[in-house]
Amino acid sequence: MEHMRRADFFVVAVFACLASVASGQGSAAKVFSCVVDGHTVFGDTLPKQCYGRAWVEKINGVVVYRETAQPTPDESARRREQKRLKEIAEQDAAKQRRQDEALLGRYASLEAFDRYRDREMGQLDGSIAGLRTEEQRLAERRGSFDADMAALGGKPVPPDLARAIAYADEELSRARAALELKMKERDELQQRFDAERRHYIEITQPTQDAQR
Repeated sequence: MEHMRRADFFVVAVFACLASVASGQGSAAKVFSCVVDGHTVFGDTLPKQCYGRAWVEKINGVVVYRETAQPTPDESARRREQKRLKEIAEQDAAKQRRQDEALLGRYASLEAFDRYRDREMGQLDGSIAGLRTEEQRLAERRGSFDADMAALGGKPVPPDLARAIAYADEELSRARAALELKMKERDELQQRFDAERRHYIEITQPTQDAQR
């Protein structure tokens, strides 16, 4: 008999507990809210004003879900552009790091850089000097044909002389073009060395300051 009373009490307790849980669930307050033009809009279901906006769902005052605002087409385009620019900046930064590492790998010191620059520029200046000498020689040779033409006194120009003049003109033109190209190459090389030297100092200066 005592055993049955205890069993009955257990069943009653279980049902009471279930009833309590059910009662608690039934009293749960679900609220949706969002901010529209600075004012908070509430609803027991998601208000239409919240569509496309950031909103939250609360149960008994506790946030159980958050929805971020859906971007407008303009916002989406702006975000894509910002992402694209960020990726480009990161790629440029990575490229610059590789170039800096290569520059530091080529020259152990600023003095080593200067020695290499002077050697390269000296070789180029030697080539330019040779081209100038050749251009001067061809110009003098071409000038000698002018004297031959003057000696004709207006007579028809012999075919051999005409061919020699034409060939001399072609040689002189090629020599001057080669000289001009080499001078342009020198200017570009000088500019590159100047830029690299400035940058070498920039990327090694922090190291030099730290060692002082």
